[in-house]
Amino acid sequence: MLKQNKFISLIAILGTALAIMMIMSIVVVDEIRSISIAPEGNRSHTYYIKYQRITHPNGWNSGLVDYDICRDYLSDLSTPDDVSLFASETFPVGKEGEDETVNAKVKVTDASFWKIMNFSFIEGKPFGQEEFESGITQAVVSEGLVKNLFKGQEALGQTLLVNYMPYRIVGIVKDVSPIFQSASGDVWIPATSQEGVYGYTILMLLEDKSRLPELEREIRNVEKKYDANNTDRELRLRGPDSHRESLTDGKSLTITGEEKVAELTTQYRKQLLIFLILLLVPAVNLSGLSFSRIKKRTAEIGVRKAFGAKKYIILIQVLFENLITSLIGGVVGLGLSYFAVFQLKTWLLRIPADSSLPGEAFVSFPVFAAVFIVCVLINLLSAGIPAWRASKLSIVNSLNENDK
Repeated sequence: MLKQNKFISLIAILGTALAIMMIMSIVVVDEIRSISIAPEGNRSHTYYIKYQRITHPNGWNSGLVDYDICRDYLSDLSTPDDVSLFASETFPVGKEGEDETVNAKVKVTDASFWKIMNFSFIEGKPFGQEEFESGITQAVVSEGLVKNLFKGQEALGQTLLVNYMPYRIVGIVKDVSPIFQSASGDVWIPATSQEGVYGYTILMLLEDKSRLPELEREIRNVEKKYDANNTDRELRLRGPDSHRESLTDGKSLTITGEEKVAELTTQYRKQLLIFLILLLVPAVNLSGLSFSRIKKRTAEIGVRKAFGAKKYIILIQVLFENLITSLIGGVVGLGLSYFAVFQLKTWLLRIPADSSLPGEAFVSFPVFAAVFIVCVLINLLSAGIPAWRASKLSIVNSLNENDK
């Protein structure tokens, strides 16, 4: 059937492929930003507090969470399995004894960070709770930074200058793609070792998701405790947000559960509208090709019906044949979507052009399932009406090649 009219078959496959390429580019980008893989292997069980708002007699201020609030109010939360914090800074980093420095992405964090994240250590180990509490200047560095600064020399145990302060390197990890916003960096140091860092994100590992309401109540109690200790101030925290909720473009710093649902609902509606447009436009165009194909086969359909073929048999046959075309287009479209994501990752994912992407996000069941579902939908939308009309034709009209 595909060889009978190669040009029409090629147009049908390319039309399906381009539609799937655009849809799957959106799906793949969403999968990359949400999938739980190392070093952020606990994304599905991690909750975030990213913003605070403090109201006082002179007005209010907002932003990332103050370190004092992290230390005094949030570090001892009992509901999560682990609580951590991190801040992202850009500091000059260099090898001790040399003038050369580079501007490196530095994560200022704590010992629990290494329990929530799943880093691959090449050498050494992370700093522990005792080192964090004592403020010892120890650092974990990335493999890429070691190659850049130490030029093949032994780095473990050496001294690194971070923001002109000496840190002893205790661990070296594999490079982390910037797509992992919470984990990525060049250097990781204890928050107690560096003063003047403002604005932290709180990470809370919650293995049992059924305890989420309990966690939310505990955070609201933290706000009340702060307000009681600071009678002229009122604290409001945004959270706990799931990983997907933390990626929304919502600007509200004080947000309730209903508002979070509204944000996600708005986001899903926008995506659904985009998907419908990307499905309907090519489906309408491809339906014309389906009508043309079936019209040329009316005599064949008449013969089959004369020998006893039922209407539903004709309907299933036409839909199945078009599904084969859709699946071929789906494979081509998926390949094109990978190419598009790689070429446009700076725009789509907001990461540098030379950044790597996790292969697990491309080869995953949700991605392949989405491709198949899209192929089926395009097949039904483009071939459903032509197939139904073909099954309704009488034997006489079919044999006479009359489609009325």
